[in-house]
Amino acid sequence: MSALLTLAIVVYSIICVLLILLIIIQGGKAEGLFSNAQSNVLGSQRGNALSKATTFLSTIFIVGALLISVAISTQKTAFESVPTNTTNNNTQQQTAPLAAPTNNTNTQATSNQ
Repeated sequence: MSALLTLAIVVYSIICVLLILLIIIQGGKAEGLFSNAQSNVLGSQRGNALSKATTFLSTIFIVGALLISVAISTQKTAFESVPTNTTNNNTQQQTAPLAAPTNNTNTQATSNQ
C-alpha cells in the first residue's frame, strides 16, 4: 500500500470520528448530548454552525469513501504482477509416454520348467 493511500485512510478515519462527534453534539428532539451546557455558551448560533459543519464533513466523508475505493481498486495485486506465459512452457516440454510394465515373473517361471 502506498504512503499516500495510507495517509488518506488516516485522514478519513479522523473525519469519521469528527463526524460522529458532531452528530452526537447536535440538538434534536432530545436536544443533543450537552443540551443545558451548550445553550448558554454558544447561544442561538449553535444549531446553524453545527449543521453547516455536519454538512461539510458528511460531504467530505462521501467523497473520501469514493476516492479511497477507486485508489484501492486500481492498485495491482500480487497475482496480477506474475507473468502468465505458462502456455509456451507447456508446449516446449514434451515428455515421452511411460512404457507398460513387463511381467518378468511369468517369463522366469516358464523358463525354469
